[in-house]
Amino acid sequence: MNIKARRTLFITLFLLPTCICFLVFYAYPILQILATSFCQWDYTNMTSPKLLPMNDLFANYKYIFREYPYFWEALRNSLGWALVGVCIQVPLTLVVSIVLSKGLKGSRFARNVYIIPSVISSAAMGLIFLQLYNARYGPIQQIIQMFKPGYTENILLVPGVNFWAIVCAYVFFCGTTTIMLLGQIHAIPAELYEAAKIDGAKGLKRELYITIPLVKPTIKTVTTLAATSGFLLYNEVFFLTNGAAGTKSISYIIRELAITSTRTQYARANTIGVVQIFIGLILVSIINFVFSLEKRSHRNEVGR
Repeated sequence: MNIKARRTLFITLFLLPTCICFLVFYAYPILQILATSFCQWDYTNMTSPKLLPMNDLFANYKYIFREYPYFWEALRNSLGWALVGVCIQVPLTLVVSIVLSKGLKGSRFARNVYIIPSVISSAAMGLIFLQLYNARYGPIQQIIQMFKPGYTENILLVPGVNFWAIVCAYVFFCGTTTIMLLGQIHAIPAELYEAAKIDGAKGLKRELYITIPLVKPTIKTVTTLAATSGFLLYNEVFFLTNGAAGTKSISYIIRELAITSTRTQYARANTIGVVQIFIGLILVSIINFVFSLEKRSHRNEVGR
């Protein structure tokens, strides 16, 4: 066996366990979700999904899009949280990473403190914020009453306001992605900054023309993570509002149909799962497309 064949065999054997795990734990469940979305599968046949008649094959999709009362509310909220993640969490992550990379006094301590919420489960954080928003003794309620005496409403039950209350429960906790960006910033050669300094690029210009372009691949990754985590938001919704007052999310109604519903509507829950996967792929594709456009424009500028 020659060197090329041995190398190919080694790579194949090395990747084989990962490929098997992907097929078993990811590809097969996704295919099963897709297949059962065209089935009748509820409390009447929990162990044996039954394919719907051909003339009514899309009955579950028709129900979800036309009859289920919470789908469009959940989709709107989930897309809103995804957008918030991209527009607020990503810039915040970038700014904090750049500030921490300066090595200012106390930056190491600040970095360790900043990552603490990321090692606490989102369920625990949801319970913490539930106490912060408590209408009787929560500090947020006390602050509101300082400006609006006699205010007794629970902000988690005020439509519109509760959307942003849920946002505040997760959007500022981006320690993991901050560490990802910080590592890439530290990997930038110091010579580039020195050359930029000689050319007169200081302060904000240094970050705009050196730091941000060089960490753009990681920014794309962070953007993808922020968008998908916002779109898949569940724990904060469950612990703060339990989906009340217009705060249902896509992940929440999947659980509601499959578990909370007395009919255990597995097929309809999987139908929403198919929609969730499809829209998630669209979000990722849009992010990749936007960053590829920026890359092409940069190449064109260099070419000129």
